[in-house]
Amino acid sequence: MRYSLDSDAIINAWRDYPILNFPNIWEWIEKLGRNQIGGMSEVVFQELEKGGDECYEWFKERKELFVQPNSEDIQNEVRRLVNTYNNFGIITGKNEGDPYVIALAKVKGAVVVTNESPSNNMNGPKIPDVCREEGIQIIKFVQVIIREGVVFG
Repeated sequence: MRYSLDSDAIINAWRDYPILNFPNIWEWIEKLGRNQIGGMSEVVFQELEKGGDECYEWFKERKELFVQPNSEDIQNEVRRLVNTYNNFGIITGKNEGDPYVIALAKVKGAVVVTNESPSNNMNGPKIPDVCREEGIQIIKFVQVIIREGVVFG
């Protein structure tokens, strides 16, 4: 797996590239899941479920392609992250999936895909802040398209 997907990157891609107007992008995204290039944690999938919209329904139909099991390694990494960084993810109950996005990337050696901006506040860090501290690369969704060399025409 090359990319650990954050729910905000997925939701923004859904909004920025509506499936009716950009069906080829969504066929390509499905291939990312099928080929185990892009994935998400169960907790990120649950964040999508809270939206209960067409984006969630699309991923629900393809859940087995994208959702990575919360292995013991991932659970251990989540615990380490929330115990290392104050008010990150699970501790506050807000952005519960954030530690899982980073843990999945760390365990799989993947890049994090998120649209979040850093808070530059390590007493309430966001994904980019923790990734910086952990030495994990972060990119936006459009950069996945560029990195993979895909051209939609």
